[in-house]
Amino acid sequence: MKKFIFISLLILCSCKDDMYYEGDQFFLVNKEASMPVIVRGNKNSGVFILFIHGGPGGTALQKIGLPAFNELEKSYATVFWDQRSSGSSQGNSPTSLLTLDQFVEDLDKLIDLLRFKYNNPKIFLMGHSWGGCLGTAYLTQAARQAKIKGWMEVDGAHNNPAGDDLSLQVMTSYAQSMVAQHVDVSFWNYVLSWYARNPNFTSDQLEHYAFLEKANGYIHDPTVKRDPATFPEFSFNYIFNSPADVPMSLTNYNQVIRNFIISDIDLTSSMQNITLPTLIVWGKFDAVIPYAMAVQAYQSLGTPVSKKSIVTLNNSGHIGFYEEPDAFVAAVQNFMETYK
Repeated sequence: MKKFIFISLLILCSCKDDMYYEGDQFFLVNKEASMPVIVRGNKNSGVFILFIHGGPGGTALQKIGLPAFNELEKSYATVFWDQRSSGSSQGNSPTSLLTLDQFVEDLDKLIDLLRFKYNNPKIFLMGHSWGGCLGTAYLTQAARQAKIKGWMEVDGAHNNPAGDDLSLQVMTSYAQSMVAQHVDVSFWNYVLSWYARNPNFTSDQLEHYAFLEKANGYIHDPTVKRDPATFPEFSFNYIFNSPADVPMSLTNYNQVIRNFIISDIDLTSSMQNITLPTLIVWGKFDAVIPYAMAVQAYQSLGTPVSKKSIVTLNNSGHIGFYEEPDAFVAAVQNFMETYK
């Protein structure tokens, strides 16, 4: 019986889903890091979306096959890149290279590679969460900005001290409201005491994120994650049938979270140097990086008012492309068709 179960698991694990293997696959190699890149969708359009994933230590590969990106791929090429020491990236990158400058350098080399490999396409950057910080840092230099057609910040972390302070305020207020309503009082009192003991919670952020999930501040609608088609990283198919290396992802995340602290990064003062067309997309109920940060980003950019806008996803938390894919796609398509 055990032998039968083992063989069955081997068969399941070897039956790769073709969806994950469509498109071009290659590695960006730079300074002891080998970073996977997958380019999918309508490459003939000559218009590319380069998705910069969150974290640090997250992964872009888990976004492959999401309804929002599947729809965008009908019109544009999409680029999924796992950053150094993140996701399924390989190599022996030392912790000394876990710096914002190094991540910016990696991104610049990827953009140059895409321009060479695909005959100088029109590239739009889309940065989610930590990716919003990395994308912002990249674009503050004029020479790099000249390589890009437009910038899309999605619930981005361009100002981490302010974002963390707001997140603390939101979570404290939510916990207090739960106690006042006599809902799970002992738990929410514990949450309040934890924040009182850990006002600078970045060194133990996994507990903070657990509280965020409980408060529906990460995913506003908790039923979304129960649907593998919408939230595939929770599905058997993603774990066993995708090109993602899940054990490597966990190892990378543990390394980055311990050695690359981003809580003091504030790029607000340099955002005036960004003059590109910019779309800011934010979940109204985001408690990770609350909505006020969308307004700050809009006000801080040097982009002319006529070429920057905020789109609010009214039923989303931190990851609106999961929760409201139709509204997300509509906003992105309208922006890209205007500025491509």
